[in-house]
Amino acid sequence: MFIVRRTAYSLSSPLSPPSSLSSHWSSTRVFLSSSFHSVRSPPTLSQPRPPTTNCHNRSPRNPFLRQPSSGLVCSLATASTLVESTVNSDDPFYSRIKIFPSPMPRSYADAVDKLNGLQTNFAVLEAVRKTGGSANKDAIPEMVEFIRRSGYEPSDFDDLNLIHVTGTKGKGSTCALTESILRNYNGKIKTGLYTSPHLMEVRERIRINGAPISQDLFAKYFFEVWDRLDSTGDKSKPGYFRFLTVLAFHVFKQEKVDVAILEVGVGGAYDSTNIIRTPIVCGVAALGIDHVSVLGSTLGEIAWNKAGIFKAGVPAVTSQQPKEGLDMLERRAKELKADSLRVVQPFTSSQLGGVTVGLAGHHQIANAALATALCRTWVEKVLGEKVGNDVPKEFVKGIVNARWPGRGQILVRENKPKITWFFDGAHTAESIQVCADWFKDASKQNGKKVLVFNCTGPRDGDTLLGPLAKIQSTVHFDQAVFTPAITFASNTYKGDLVNNNAPLDLELKTQKTLAACWAKQVSIAGGGEVTTTVLPSIEHCVNWIDDFAKSEDVQVLVTGSLHLVGGVQSVLGCEVL
Repeated sequence: MFIVRRTAYSLSSPLSPPSSLSSHWSSTRVFLSSSFHSVRSPPTLSQPRPPTTNCHNRSPRNPFLRQPSSGLVCSLATASTLVESTVNSDDPFYSRIKIFPSPMPRSYADAVDKLNGLQTNFAVLEAVRKTGGSANKDAIPEMVEFIRRSGYEPSDFDDLNLIHVTGTKGKGSTCALTESILRNYNGKIKTGLYTSPHLMEVRERIRINGAPISQDLFAKYFFEVWDRLDSTGDKSKPGYFRFLTVLAFHVFKQEKVDVAILEVGVGGAYDSTNIIRTPIVCGVAALGIDHVSVLGSTLGEIAWNKAGIFKAGVPAVTSQQPKEGLDMLERRAKELKADSLRVVQPFTSSQLGGVTVGLAGHHQIANAALATALCRTWVEKVLGEKVGNDVPKEFVKGIVNARWPGRGQILVRENKPKITWFFDGAHTAESIQVCADWFKDASKQNGKKVLVFNCTGPRDGDTLLGPLAKIQSTVHFDQAVFTPAITFASNTYKGDLVNNNAPLDLELKTQKTLAACWAKQVSIAGGGEVTTTVLPSIEHCVNWIDDFAKSEDVQVLVTGSLHLVGGVQSVLGCEVL
């Protein structure tokens, strides 16, 4: 890395470059030496990874080794540096560094920093929510304009043979199952998958053939889109999710995928993914109450918005829904002139015939049935091939081998075998109930149990903790730990996990409120006494659990938020999958 002497300089420390260099910092590029780690400050900066840890999944259907992924973040504020500039070489400072001209930094870390700058801060987001302005009629025209500035027309994406999926719960799992089925169908289909949110690194949202695109590829395509937007003379940028959606379309076009599966972000009608014109098929996973400030407070209102992805002449399929939701889906299908709307029932045991869905949880059977219907339609329309009813033999490999990290996932660290981690990013009342049922069945009777919980946004703690409290008399959590989704004990975030949308809560009022809700709900459920702990960061939480598990085996359920699940896995040093 051109270091003459291993001397690290920090612009925020007393050991800084001499004054003769100070006028050049604004035009210099700072690199992170492989010999050093960098420490970053919130809100848009990131922290180095914790010590290397090997993790493995205990489920026999999902064996994998987990290593910390590469790519530490470097910043101008605090970094071990190599400086690129042209300055007075007589200064003794230059005996320690190599200096040369450089273009603008364009690493993965640089892309993440720029992306984080597109986040809407919490105060603005709350103001928009209160006015109901998030779901506005200008959203799609605005997104179309960003697409055009990036060099595309919405009709350009028709050749991606799109599958568009919405829903309240299970839409991500349905997309993962759909992708796995098509990728394993004949070994010749190149798949693209766009989902949200991510667990540990933002590149997880954009996958090719089931794997997140590499850091280098993410940075390459990110700056291509960034430059295209700038080249129009308009320096405005789409927000965080919109930019990622534009980026996903660009990646899929450049990578020439045979199919792109798109998960809706929020709702459907006004979601940024809904600029597409002619998908092959649309799907609706289970409906429930969520994002009420944006989508409405009734199931009918939510279904109206979700069904906004239906397109004229395009078939649609839906999981079994409550009557109010299904009635609205059928009405909207007629309004938008969808080719058809078919209700897909969950697979029965006889239909599965011994086939085990690769994703944990009984609810995944319904998601697998929806994914099968989506894939059957796609194969028939795109490939012109007919497949069997129920569970086609051609789809079995994809159903069995499907993986979706952070949802119904069990893993153990090799260096901490006493702790078994159960991860489920459930964040609605319905999905928390499913999570509670799964943990009750998957956990063992012996050993201590710990609940780690956090929820983001304006969610009701009593509603979300209630289903977990109801299994307390059976499962018996010895401790319930509540922590914000702040990654590190230094009150900093990993770069990919920066969340400007969350309110600043230095006094941990939200966590204390959740702890009180837990005690209340356990009392209502007759679950006995409870012990709660409130901690200021995820790293504090992991260290606390490590100490708690010194004497005996511990099973830990992490739920309430995918941001929490991703933060815990990041602190554990797990690999991005």
